[in-house]
Amino acid sequence: MKDDVRVYGDFHRISPEIFDKLKDSIPFDQVEYDGDVLRVDHEGCYLMIDDFIEMVRDLLPENGYGHVEYIDHLDWVVTRYTIKPGKIEAKKILVDNVLDAYMHEHGL
Repeated sequence: MKDDVRVYGDFHRISPEIFDKLKDSIPFDQVEYDGDVLRVDHEGCYLMIDDFIEMVRDLLPENGYGHVEYIDHLDWVVTRYTIKPGKIEAKKILVDNVLDAYMHEHGL
């Protein structure tokens, strides 16, 4: 399917030296870098990001951080990755649960 997933994120405190180490491993279609913040975006077929976010985790400076939203349109799951130096946390949210709660809250 053309739009299986939408994946986007940003990484802060990415120095030009860190960006040089990352740039050839970035799996995203759209990349924007301003000298401190790296923004990435992809919409389309499934995208493998594990190796990339592990590389970011290992290269982030002490005050660096990042977030990635991985929206799976087929399984209706959103995974939010929080990346800090030496650490990646992933939280999965079932989109159906969010929609059900919204509908219940608004009497739909």
